[in-house]
Amino acid sequence: MDLGIKDRVALVSGGSRGIGRAVAEMLAEEGCRVVVVSRRQASVDKAVEAIRQSGATVAGVAADMTDKNEVARVVAYARETFGAPEIVVTNVHIGEGGADGDSDFESLPDADYFDGFNAFTMSIVYLAREVIPDMKKRNWGRIISIGSGAAKEPPKNIQHLLHNIARAPAVVLNKSLANDLGRYGITVNTIGTGWIATEAVEKFARDMNIDDMDAWVKDNFSIPMGRLGQPREEAALVTFLASELAGFITGNFIPVDGGDHHSAW
Repeated sequence: MDLGIKDRVALVSGGSRGIGRAVAEMLAEEGCRVVVVSRRQASVDKAVEAIRQSGATVAGVAADMTDKNEVARVVAYARETFGAPEIVVTNVHIGEGGADGDSDFESLPDADYFDGFNAFTMSIVYLAREVIPDMKKRNWGRIISIGSGAAKEPPKNIQHLLHNIARAPAVVLNKSLANDLGRYGITVNTIGTGWIATEAVEKFARDMNIDDMDAWVKDNFSIPMGRLGQPREEAALVTFLASELAGFITGNFIPVDGGDHHSAW
């Protein structure tokens, strides 16, 4: 199937590992010119080299995508390297609480609420402001946010208060952007990520002394599939939403959670 995005410029934040890495790889497989962004240059370089081995056109830059000036620098780098970004995947993750990643209302400091809103919502604002003008000129663009299923319904059996609260505004922002930008051929969608086998989930398992995450998820969450999802399973949806074929899909919150709809990440 030809997705119609060969030679499109794609910018993937959080693209050095996990879901972001899988998205960067899959977009590269479809012939996109991909810019990988992550906080650490060493991680970026490693991802770029691995993706380039397949013959893909890829470059990378280290940046903090929660910082307005850094976002502007990344988009300028993309323009200079391949051209203005036409496909943008926002993917910012922050920790929460202590080693076990838990927090509750009484223990969560005020500053963490601001940090969460800045990371999950303002990071999209900063990036959208940089890329939308060029997308409007082309009458074509794709903005896809890797979000969390917790934005729709917070899980009862894991205390991720910050993620539960701070993820939801990003969904509303994206829906509002979709309403405003549809007439320019720009689509905006949010992915409701469930339990996906990423490095973050592996760290959670170590911190919680969980030996078998598939079994733990099956016991603690009502996931019909009875297992963790794989990064490429989510990347496949993101890649399709980035495609020419998905031009009439916008303003949606789409879960990738094995049918659970009570996801935690």
